[in-house]
Parts: sequence; C-alpha cells; structure tokens
Amino acid sequence: MYVITFANPKGGSGKTTSAMLLAEQIALSGGRVAILDLDPNGNILGWARGREEAGRSLPFSVHARPQIEDTVGLIDEMAAQADYLIIDLEGSKDQIVTFALSRTDLCIIPMDGSPMEARQAAQAVRLVETTSRMIRSPIAYTLLFARTNAAFLTTDERDVRQEMESNNINTLPVRIARRAPYTRIFRDSVLLAELPDLVAEEMKGKTASVTDKAQKQVASAIENARDYAQAVIDTLMKARAA
Repeated sequence: MYVITFANPKGGSGKTTSAMLLAEQIALSGGRVAILDLDPNGNILGWARGREEAGRSLPFSVHARPQIEDTVGLIDEMAAQADYLIIDLEGSKDQIVTFALSRTDLCIIPMDGSPMEARQAAQAVRLVETTSRMIRSPIAYTLLFARTNAAFLTTDERDVRQEMESNNINTLPVRIARRAPYTRIFRDSVLLAELPDLVAEEMKGKTASVTDKAQKQVASAIENARDYAQAVIDTLMKARAA
C-alpha cells in the first residue's frame, strides 16, 4: 500500500481539495483507495456523510481520526483493504501527524504561491524532515501549487517557484487552479466525474452558449485533476524507486 499524506499548517491552502481530487482519480483508474481524515474540520467525513444521506455510493472508504496511539496500527491494517491510503493531516504539530508521517511514502504540501504561504509550507517541510530524521528513514515530499489563478502565473508564484528550485525543493509540475467545480464537490457531496451529467440536467432550457460555458468549466476541472493525479503518481513511483 502506498501512503500519501497532505500537510500544511495553514487552513485554506487547498489541502483537503487536493486529497479528494487525487482519491477520486485513483479510484476511477481502478485502484483501491481509502482516506483517513485527520483534519479537525472533518470536511471529507462530512462529504462522505452527505453522499450516504443522499443515497449515493462511495468510491472509496473514508475513516475518521483514531485515538493517537492507534494511528500507526490503523494505517498498517489498511494495507489489506487499499492500494492507496490518502491522509488529510491536521495543521498542528500534533503527535498524530508525526505518526502518520512515519508511514508516509509521499507527503504533498499544497500552497497558493504567495510568500506568506511559502513560509507556512517551509514549516511543513521542516516537520517532514524532522520526522524523517527521527525514524531514520527518508520521507519523500513535494510542494503543490494549489488554488492558483487558472488564467496566468502570478509574479508571486513565479518568484516562489524560482526560490524553491534554487533550494532544490521538489515541486509538482502541475498546478491545481481555483475552480468552481472543486468547491461544488464539498458543497453538494458529489464527485467531479458526476458533474457533467448534473450540469447537463441543470442547463436544460438554457441557451447553447450558457450551457457550453458551464460544461467547459467542468471539463477543464476534470482535465486539471487528471493531469495532477498523474503527476503525483509519477512522483510517487520515482520516490519509491530511489
């Protein structure tokens, strides 16, 4: 089982959205996926409950935060159930975060490209490196630019990218842009793959131009998610081969 964790001490970094998009894309490709929601906000758990209440199936299992001392045992037990375990970490330096990182194959650190978030991401990097030294085993990590402008690369993001490259900090080549379909996933407890049909139903009676615009937004979001997931898997395979 591959364990992929998402870490950032700052809320609103796109951490939970990034975890959800990856889980869905892997599940669609046929992989067995489980999510462990360690974030106190419990947005993924809320999403799962919303689907169950609406009578929709879950494409992957979603697990709540265990007792701290049970974390490592739960992760190890999931190896019999899943090919990929995706963990949405809480933002603090709690012991449960360290335990989860100790079982991590790849830690993804989302950030929006601003200097302030770069400093927060640096804290996450230090936590990963500290845990790595503690367990005497390397933990691969990469930065992910999330919640970015879909239309263009901002000056701040370009500068932060250059700084990361100069410090030999790995960054995923694909960005996750800020898109309305990603917000809707949590608002309506839906999957990205369900949106084309939902939008088509909602657009009945609308003009062709309005319908086309709405569907293009969804198509762009799906394409972005697929490219992002592939970049994660490529990075994970390289890390495991190293």
